[in-house]
Parts: sequence; C-alpha cells; structure tokens
Amino acid sequence: MKIAYFSPLPPTRSGIADHSAELLPHLAAHADMTLFVADPAEVAEAIRAQFVVRPLQTYPATQWQYDLPLYHLGNSHHHEEIYRMSLLYPGLVVLHEPGLHHFIADRTIGQGDRIGYIRELAYAQIGPGPDYLTHLQSEDVYKLTLSDRLIDISLGMITHSHYAQGMVQRIRPSIPTRVIPELMTPQTGQPRLRNDMDAPDDAIIFASLGQITVHKQMELALRAFSRVRQTNAQAYFLIVGETLASETESLTTLIKELHLESFVYQTGYVVNLSEFVGWLLLADVVLSLRHPTIGETSAVALRAMGAAKPLIVFDQGWYSEIPAAAALKISPLDETALVTAMCQLGENADLREQMGQAGRQTIRAHYAPEPVAAAYHDFIRHLLEKYGRDVG
Repeated sequence: MKIAYFSPLPPTRSGIADHSAELLPHLAAHADMTLFVADPAEVAEAIRAQFVVRPLQTYPATQWQYDLPLYHLGNSHHHEEIYRMSLLYPGLVVLHEPGLHHFIADRTIGQGDRIGYIRELAYAQIGPGPDYLTHLQSEDVYKLTLSDRLIDISLGMITHSHYAQGMVQRIRPSIPTRVIPELMTPQTGQPRLRNDMDAPDDAIIFASLGQITVHKQMELALRAFSRVRQTNAQAYFLIVGETLASETESLTTLIKELHLESFVYQTGYVVNLSEFVGWLLLADVVLSLRHPTIGETSAVALRAMGAAKPLIVFDQGWYSEIPAAAALKISPLDETALVTAMCQLGENADLREQMGQAGRQTIRAHYAPEPVAAAYHDFIRHLLEKYGRDVG
C-alpha cells in the first residue's frame, strides 16, 4: 500500500509530532509511506534520511499515486494546513482530540473571520445567539467540539480511546471508526539526579510534565501539594515543560504565596525526549490533571506508565479507561481527594511500586509498536476494500 502521511514532525514542539516519529518506522513495515509537510527542510534529519518527505502543496497533483491519505489532527495551530488538506482530499483521520473548538476558533474568529466561526457553529447545528463570544471564555466551550465538518467528510476515523470514539459516533454514527491505542513503549534511560533539583535523597517527588497551561490545573496541584507538605516534609514538586507566558506570572505568584520556593523546581522547556524521560524517571508520582477534557489521550500519562510511575488522574474521559491498578482516580477538581491520593502514594513505597509495575505491564500488553502498527494496517485495508480500492 502507498500512503500519503500528513502530520507535524520533529523538531516541531508537538506531542503529535513526537508520536508520529515513533509510529512511522513501524508503519513502514506495512506500507510505503510518503510524508507531506509545509517545508521538508525543517523536518529532523533522521526522518528525512528514512522517508521521502515532500512539500504539502505538491499532494494535489500527485494524489493519484497513493492509495489513501492519512491525516493526524489535533487542537493546535500546527494542524492548520493538514486540516485544510483533509477537507479538500478526504481520507483516514487519526483524531487525537475530538474537541477541535479552540483550533476552529483560532483559524476563524481568531483571524478576524467572525462569519467563518458562526458558519462552523451553524454546521454543527449550534445557534450562536447574541452572546456566542462568551463561549470562548466559558467552560461550556468544551461542549462545542466543532469537529462535525471533518467527521462528516472523512472516509474513516482512528481514535485512541472508546470515549473519543463515542464522541465521533455521536456526530456521525455510520462512519467507520477504530480504537487503536497510542503507541508507547517502556521508558528507559538514566534518571536525573535529585541534586539537579536540590532535593534530598529521601525526597518524595510529585511531578507534572508537559506544556503547562491553565487546563493542567497547576494551581489546584500546588495548593494540594502545600497541604501534603504539612504532614510530609520530604515532599517536593517537579514541573517539567514549557509554561505558557499567560501562566508564568500567576504560577510564580502562587508559589511565593504558598511559601514553596524551596520545594518546587521548574525545568522550563525540555529540548529532547531523552532529557524529558530523564526527568520523568526521577519522579515518584505523576499528576495528570487535565480538565476539562476534549477527548484527548495523554502521552505524558502513557509515558509515566511506561516508566513504571503511579498516576493520579481525574476520573473522566480517556483517563477513566486507565486500569485502576495503575492510577488513583479522583473526581475532577476535588482538592481534598487530591490531597488524600498524594498522601496515600507519598507515604507508601510498596503501593507506588505495585502501581508503577501495573502501568508498565499495561503499556507492554496494549501499546506495543507492532500490534499498534498492525491495527493501522488492518483498518486501512478495511477502508480500501469498503471503498472499492484494489489492495492486492
């Protein structure tokens, strides 16, 4: 099979770019992959050495050469040209986040196109009303997926969870869908030293990893951590990843307000995956507290499981599908429950070990590269047969 593959690729600062870099070598065992990006020269040299990488704008004239286009789409500006191409030349979409409202809003009203935004609301049969702009500032915005047009026009959808699959099928029940886990492997490497964050050898390190946005609930996490330190003086908090400019000042102010300057360490943006994994391996407990959810699967949570680290998550969306043996699940935004979970894991090394090993076993059993790539191959064959293409 010949597949035209559209996705952000390293060194783009995108979890989906990292995902594609890990997935592509395994897909290549099943199909001839040609990668399409805005500027091939900007793609990491190691990928260009292994795959044909072509300018995205050349696809229309060469589309006849491929059996199917495969699009990776998420909720960020890195997907602008990929989204446009997926509407013009429908194919198989890997929908990493069924809730695309912020992406659609940025490409319409964010560019001064008020009518374009209203058109998308109307397509989704949502009457904008006189106060439609308030949706942009309200939690209600997460009820507006605005992925309807994409789902309607696509030939098929891959999601990473049954929760996300349900979101897709509510919009178009007849669309061919397949739940295929996000590829992940056990995370190995050299952990960073505790001295790197000025923490003692007996410190219990709680960590939040990935780009820090308001939806990662860092204020809640730090307030809970402050309460944990009242009974556990060995508790430290590690923040790994870029903090958005809009969050930097408030985060700094909160840390000072809670008198946590000596117990919270921030790495800032981490350039490469091996360094990121080094920080991850240093942690004792990983908090993954995204709220609200837009149907995303957290690569950070999966990496934590692959690194044998116990998780604390909100019991919603994909996070509810994580095995209970690998994560403590609490009600969203429940600070008291979060404190209890942090204390429980912080004080019980055996429990941390048991949960960590359960998480790693889950990764080995369900997220291994070969079965994931084979599932892609099987679903692509299914779609080609469904739409009358010769698959040999």
